[in-house]
Amino acid sequence: MPNDFTLIFSLLTLGFFGGFTHCIGMCGPFVITQNSNRLQQIPLEKFYGIERLKNLALLPYQSGRITTYSLIGFFSSLLSENIREEFGFKIVSIILLLLASLFFFNLAFEGKLKLSFKSPILEGVRFFPRKILSLLFLNPRGFRGYFLGIILGFIPCGLLYGAFLISAAIFNPFLAAFGMFVFGLATFPSLFLTACGGNILQRIPEFKIVAKALILLNAIMLLLMAIKLIN
Repeated sequence: MPNDFTLIFSLLTLGFFGGFTHCIGMCGPFVITQNSNRLQQIPLEKFYGIERLKNLALLPYQSGRITTYSLIGFFSSLLSENIREEFGFKIVSIILLLLASLFFFNLAFEGKLKLSFKSPILEGVRFFPRKILSLLFLNPRGFRGYFLGIILGFIPCGLLYGAFLISAAIFNPFLAAFGMFVFGLATFPSLFLTACGGNILQRIPEFKIVAKALILLNAIMLLLMAIKLIN
């Protein structure tokens, strides 16, 4: 059986370093739009100090998308558990680990492997009424911001597909949900810095080297776990 806590560590690494290499481009526009709209709703004198940081953090939105990630992680593990019972634990676990390993290799080599992960279920969020989304974006505070985060958490994203593959390989659904919760938290720093207007770490060459090295290490680790199951 794969080590669930090792897989959770992989999710932590994927969330943090993937956040600076992927989430900034994918979710950055959502964050910037929300902050712009918040600025129009809040008097300028209240947009300083702690209040400014609270608004830039977009905590309701962040909580909403992390909730979605956790729920999908739970059901990914639950579904894979049922498939394991049908087709055999080892076979399903090996396939999931190999796919997750390939995803990490692809991320480490900046997409040169040209892998694509698509999910018709997750892509269904595109049909969510645009009028409702527009209204939520106009004033994304409190419950509205949380609900917006829940909806946007379903948006198709290559990084998320890799995370869901890893969560599906976790044997315990509750640990899988926790793993996706950790993944979501780990993506927070990159989006917060984006809201602040400075992607500092992304511009540091040494950070990119460390990020690629750790992502590559995770790819090898997942591959070795799959090979161990084969033996």
